[in-house]
Order: sequence, then C-alpha cells, then structure tokens
Amino acid sequence: MDTVRFGKFIRDMRKEKGLTQKQLADRLYVSDKAVSKWENGACFPDIKVLDQLAEQLGVSILELMQSERIREPVIDREEAELVVMDTISQSEQAEERKRQMGRVKVLLFAGGCGILYLIWSGVRYLMEQSAGVPPSAGTAALTIAWYENPVLFYIWAGILSVACGTAAFVLLWKNEQIREVKIGRHRVKSVLTVLMDILVVLLLHTYLTNISNHEEQLRMLPEAIPVQAYITTMDGSRQAGIFVPDKVVQGLLDSSYVEALHLNVRLKAGIDRVIPGQWETLNLYLAGANCLEAAVRDLEEADVTWNAGEDSSFLQGTEAKCIVSRALFEERGWKLGEKITLCQYYYYRKDEKSTELYADPLDTTVYEIAGYADLYGKWSAGGANVTPDVLVPFQLIRDSHARQKIPFYADAVSFRVSDALKLNEFKQEMKELGLQNRNPLSKERTLNGMALTVNDAAFIDTANHLRQVIDTVRAFFPFLMALIAGVGYLVTLLLLNSRKKEAALLRSIGLGRWRCFRIFFMEQLLLAVSGIVLGSVLSVLLQGNYGADSVLSGCLVGIFYMLGNSLAIWRILKVSVMEALFQN
Repeated sequence: MDTVRFGKFIRDMRKEKGLTQKQLADRLYVSDKAVSKWENGACFPDIKVLDQLAEQLGVSILELMQSERIREPVIDREEAELVVMDTISQSEQAEERKRQMGRVKVLLFAGGCGILYLIWSGVRYLMEQSAGVPPSAGTAALTIAWYENPVLFYIWAGILSVACGTAAFVLLWKNEQIREVKIGRHRVKSVLTVLMDILVVLLLHTYLTNISNHEEQLRMLPEAIPVQAYITTMDGSRQAGIFVPDKVVQGLLDSSYVEALHLNVRLKAGIDRVIPGQWETLNLYLAGANCLEAAVRDLEEADVTWNAGEDSSFLQGTEAKCIVSRALFEERGWKLGEKITLCQYYYYRKDEKSTELYADPLDTTVYEIAGYADLYGKWSAGGANVTPDVLVPFQLIRDSHARQKIPFYADAVSFRVSDALKLNEFKQEMKELGLQNRNPLSKERTLNGMALTVNDAAFIDTANHLRQVIDTVRAFFPFLMALIAGVGYLVTLLLLNSRKKEAALLRSIGLGRWRCFRIFFMEQLLLAVSGIVLGSVLSVLLQGNYGADSVLSGCLVGIFYMLGNSLAIWRILKVSVMEALFQN
C-alpha cells in the first residue's frame, strides 16, 4: 500500500465524518501525533487498529486497504431490470422468512413457558409437601400426577425440551448469516462440548442429591431415633406410683409436640361393696389407662380375649367397660358382657411432702366386662411390682374426680416427642407447664411427679452431625457455581480459539461484534441444552433421583456454564480482525 495515498484517504474520511485528529485518536485509544503521522504518510497504523479505524471512519476493511471508496459499476437497462426482479424476489423471500421466524418464535416461547410451568409446579408441590399442606384442588390432579412419576415427568420434560431445541435449531438455520457457522463442520468440538456439559450436570446433580439425601435423613430422624420422655420424681428414682398434677396431664393432652401419650392412674376397689373396718373387702387393684401398654407393659390386643365387637379403643373414651384378669374372671365365674359393680377408692397424701398413702372412697361404678387377659407386668421401670386386677378407661376415672371435686393426679406418664427436630420449643413448652429437669443429686424424696426426663442424647448427636454435614456441603455451593462458570469459560476458550479466523471473516463482511457474538452463543446454547438434557437423564438412571434436583441442576448448569461461555466468546471476538486474518 502507498503510505501517502493511505494517509490522504484517512484524512478525507475523517473530515467527511467531521472528526478532528484528537477526536479520532481518543476513539482509537492512540495519540493525536500517531494519527498525524498516518495522514502524512510517515507510517502505517498497527494491524490491531485497522478494524477499529475502519469502523470509526465508516468504511470497510477492503476500502481502507485499497485507500478508496468502492463505487458501484454502471449497469445497462437489462441488468437493472434483472436487479429489480431479483430484489423483489429477495424481498418476498425475506417476508416469508419473517413470517416463518414469527411462528418459530411462538413455538419457542410456548415451549419455554411449558418448562417454566413444570418447574413452578414442582417447586410449589415440594413447598406444600415440606410445609405439610395437602395439594390444592388445582394442582392435585396435574402436579402430583406428573411430578411423582419419574417416567411421566421426563416424558413431558423431554417433549418440551425437544420442542424448544428444534425451534432454536430452525431459528439458527433460517438466519442466512448464521449458516456461516455450522455445528456439523466442527463435530469433534461439538461432541466434546456436549460431553463436558454432561459431566458438569452429573457433578452438580450428585452434589444436590447429596444435600437432599442428608436433609431427608434429618427429616426422617425422628422416626429412626424416636425421642422418648417420661415424668419422674425430682431425683429420677421413680416414674410410677407418683403424683402428676392434672394441669400437667391436660397440658400434655393439648400439646402438639406430644404423641403416643401413655397415661395411668391407680386405684383400690372392692366388688359390690366395701365394709368399713373390713378392709379385706377392698382387695382389688384397679388401673385407669388410656391404652393397654400404659396399664401393663407388653400387653397387646391379641393377648386379650374380647367380647364380640370389642377392642381396646374403649380405653380412650369414657364408657363404663373394663378388662379383668383371667384369674379373677375364672374365680368369680364371670362371663363376657356381664356387668359388675366396683366400689372405687383413690389414693391421696396428707401433704405434698409426705410419702405415706391413704385411700378414700371415690364412687361406685357398674362396668361391663369387655374382655379378660393375664394381667401381669410392672407399672413402670421405676415402680413396684403391681399386678392390676381390672383395667378401666383413664378419662372415666379423671371425670369421676372432677364430679366429686377431688384433686386428680396421674400415677405414670410417658410419651414420645412428635417432632424431635423442635426439641427446644418442646422443652420450653414443658417448662411453662411447670416441669423441671431431673436432678439426680436432689435431696427431695417426695412422690411429686414434676421432673421431665427426655432420652434425646443419641438423637441430638446424630442430628448435629447431619446438620454439620449439610452446612459444610452447602458452603461449597458458591465455589461450585464459580467452578462451573470457569469450566464453561475454559472449555469454550480452548475449543473455539482455533475459530478466530472464522469470527474475523464474519466481522470482515460487515457483521458487528454483537451480531457475531449471538451467532456463536446460539450455537453453544444448542449444544449446552443437548448436554444438559442428556446429563439429567443419565443422572436419573445412575443415581435414581428425579424431580427438583434434576431440574435445578440443569438450570444452574445452563445459567453458570453459559455465563462462562459468554465471557470466552466475547474474549475471542475482541481479537483484531486483521491480526486474525493474517495469522498462519
């Protein structure tokens, strides 16, 4: 090139644009002296500046290299008619392509909305399940039907993904300029990109599945390690044969943290009537219980010979029915369904610090014999060996005390914590009921049942360990996302680095950097979607997990991988057009 002619061309184009040497130099990030040397023919610009110089002067690279404007040649009438006809044909084709592109965009938008609906429905279902809320009528038929079934889930997700991918491919193919970059010309690099996406999805899916599994273990921990609790004396030496106030009993009945509540109250009784002074007539031990196990340890439904249509459910109500010991049943010659009269006496103390017990009349009740069994067992681990002769409903005895305005005390109370993950809230509620922590060093030797013993050591140790694991794994989440973005950046940079000349060719025919970026980005997006779908399916087949984890891992990989991918593409497109074209 002639440096003088080149400089004159730059000067003319600069003046045509109304720019000073200083303004042009600022836009090219060079000094105004450098521009002056170019225009005086002293030297050529650096090859890296040529494409930017052409852009600022409003000329093409070819015009800048030839140092002249490329004029349209003069054509005759026939050629002009051909040009007009060709222009009309191209215009009609452009209109048809525009209509087709509109249809493709509608399909792409519909497929995207379908996938978003699947994700939204799944997340909503999971939130309702975690909150214990039954699915609403609007989502019960749709959400559960597809979301709980992995086959249906992936059929729908696959159909929508294929629809979106097909629409994206058509969108790429319909664009004439995008045909310059074809995936088929770079099969090996395309396959490597898809494989890398599959590996990244597998990695993230494994990570999320690990968190989900530990969270599921934490949620199931109360069932795996049930937390038992019982009320004892202050020093913990007795948990049966004690006096538990009715206020505490009612509080436990109302508490949402208590389940499998076992309540027991002991009485003395005599058959038909008790003759004062002849206390041998008060010769039966009577137990009021709300279930069989609360009265006699290890007593089950099958151990009782029941009257027709009867079972242990009557113990939870207030019907005047009873279960008698086999020995008493045979000794008295009773029959199932027969009614017996029992004179009931309750135990009391003269003061709360006394351990000496007295008995006073409660009431006389006629009971129907619902069944009989071998009633042999212990009141509790800390109580004396007592074999009840008769079992009656706990609430019936409690109501009898209320009618007689006699203070009621339960004899033994034990239960299971319903939600052991809320132990702190449970213990605070028990504290408000007046229950205290057991103190083995306590010198108080009364029968007051005011201490709570909770066997939660094993549960707490396991729960703390699971929480530490979950917190530790979650702490790596930002680093993992950065790693995925870094993988997208490095993989794209390595695989597309050899295609700088291809990008430079697109730039040289007049495409801007942003247009070229979209071409390469859409190609990589199509490959990434294919890899993500295949990786999600492979993750489900290998790890057996589906739903939220697979959807979330696919979305996160798509977002962060394409973020790194975009940065790499933009860096590749920043290369000088002239430098890329003249590289070996």
